[in-house]
Amino acid sequence: MRRSWTYSTVLIVVLAAVIQAQRAPSTGVRTLANVRELHDLLISPASDAVFNAATDPPTDAKGWTAARGQALVLAESANLLMVGSRVRDTNNWMKMSRALVDAAALAATAAEKKEPKALEAATDAITVACMNCHQPYRDGGRRMGAPK
Repeated sequence: MRRSWTYSTVLIVVLAAVIQAQRAPSTGVRTLANVRELHDLLISPASDAVFNAATDPPTDAKGWTAARGQALVLAESANLLMVGSRVRDTNNWMKMSRALVDAAALAATAAEKKEPKALEAATDAITVACMNCHQPYRDGGRRMGAPK
């Protein structure tokens, strides 16, 4: 009797595991690029484009649309820093990544409104967000810029 109870228990546990595995989602977020790759592929080119637009403001609607698009790429790339295995910690990393999202959103709004001064101010916010994150996470505590 005890043996049949043990087999029944094992059978129930195995069936529960199989059912749970079938219910587990096979879709959802799957990160592929690491933080460095996001910077190389998305963040650096987008921020360069936004900084260039602030330095030499667009002269037509197409240029402003392109600047806004790059600001959006920058904002959404910063969102990607807060997903999956890229998250370094759930406190400062998330706050700093969100600061970049917010700064890039300011740039997107400035470009949408075709406001060069606001775009320039947004690039200041982007610079601060980048510096605040790079110092502890990328640069090992040293200030952003060329090594000394």
